Order: sequence, then C-alpha cells, then structure tokens
Amino acid sequence: MFMRSSAREAKLQALRFDHHEVRERVGELTKTYEAFLAEDVHGTRLAHMVDTAQLTQSSEFTFDEACLCDAILPDAVLHLLVQFLNQKHRATVYSTNGSPGISISPIAKFLDKFSLRGVQYSTVSCRRRNSHVLFRPSKLDSSSLESLADPELGQIIHVFLHSQDNAPSAQEDEERLHNPSIYICVQPYVPVTSEISDVDKSYRRFGFAGGFLSTQKLGPPIIVDQSSIISHVAVTPLEIRGYNVLHVLPMDRVSVSL
Repeated sequence: MFMRSSAREAKLQALRFDHHEVRERVGELTKTYEAFLAEDVHGTRLAHMVDTAQLTQSSEFTFDEACLCDAILPDAVLHLLVQFLNQKHRATVYSTNGSPGISISPIAKFLDKFSLRGVQYSTVSCRRRNSHVLFRPSKLDSSSLESLADPELGQIIHVFLHSQDNAPSAQEDEERLHNPSIYICVQPYVPVTSEISDVDKSYRRFGFAGGFLSTQKLGPPIIVDQSSIISHVAVTPLEIRGYNVLHVLPMDRVSVSL
C-alpha cells in the first residue's frame, strides 16, 4: 500500500514540475498539497519539515527557531513544571512564587511542533492528528519504578523550552537555544473500566500489533520530557458494550513492549 502511494505521489510531482498547463490548472491547490506533504502521518512518513526556515538540531530533537514564541506559562502548567523538576531532583528545589524553594520564572519559549527521532509531533491546537502520543513518565533513574510503568495514551497540549535560571546571561541563553531542553505538557486519556478490561486484554496480548483500548476521556495534564515519548498512535473511536472507547495503535517506535 505504501509503495503504491509513493509511486502515485512521485508521478504527481513529475506532472507538476514537467507540465506547464498542469501547474497553471492546479496552482491554487499547490500550497495545500505542499503543506500535506510536510505533515507527518502518525510516524509512517519521516517529517522533512520543509516549511521551516532555520533549524536547531540535536542528536534527536529538531525545531524551527523562527517559530519560538516567548509567552507566560499558565499558572497550572507552571505548577506542573515545579512538580516535575522537584520529582526529578527528589527534593524541594524549585517553587512557584511565595512557596519554599527557588522561584521559577513563568516566562518560557513555546513551540507548536518539533521533530523527534525524525518524526514530527505537534500540539493539539496545531495539528490534531500529530498530537496523539504513546508515552511513559520520565525516567528518574534506572531503579525508579516509573521506568517500568506501562505506556499511556496522551495528547500534547503545550511544548516549551524553559530555563530554571531567573536571569540568564545572553551567552547562556544562546547555549540553551542550541542545546535545548524541552518540556512537554501531555493530557493523558483515562484507562478503560473493568467492565471492558477483558476486551482490552484481548488486544494487548498481541503487543504493539494489537494495540489497546482507552476511554475517550482526558485526565489531568502532566509534564514529561522528550525521553518519555515512544511513538505516534492511530486512534479509532469504537463503541463496546455501550462504552465509547478508542482503539489505540502505535505507529512507529515499536521496540518497547506494552
């Protein structure tokens, strides 16, 4: 199927570039078509990010510097960030204003999309179909029980770069930009109830090939880092025994067992 799709796409590209009349007739559709090609389809196509101007790259993480936007973290997200950092340090190091610890600035650099391991991810407000992810809570250390947690389904609602230094120098700010630490605010979906857990298990017994079930309800958001992201997923709404659920199928990184 993917070979046929690629062949059709190559023929269409050849027609666009080689035939003047075709270019004139489809000129109004060209921008829409190019935007579609730039999208990632749940990890089945590499994200080329051809619509970006200047890229910042690390070994795994790529984003468009021109798309960074300075903004104030919502109070709820700032509180989640403090919780995440203190959990990572296993101590009360940071705080929101007025609490014990080092106060964290609410200013952050927001993104609406980024490429991780060659696959593009987006916030739900940017490209909804690229916002569903399979993830694990961030690993605190190799002995942490969290590192053994089952993968969860979630939706990316915020992506941002943040410095824990309240007044960074220009040089430090430049270094952080080219060696970025990214924080991802994910809203997990609520697991299925016991009434249909047997159906969920029937999917899970086939591992990533079978996927799993989730409710269509979103729970409270959490903060994770880029190491927590496993893959995109395809979500299909279903009704099972009167319950509205989602069938979740991982689409690219398949080396981690469910």
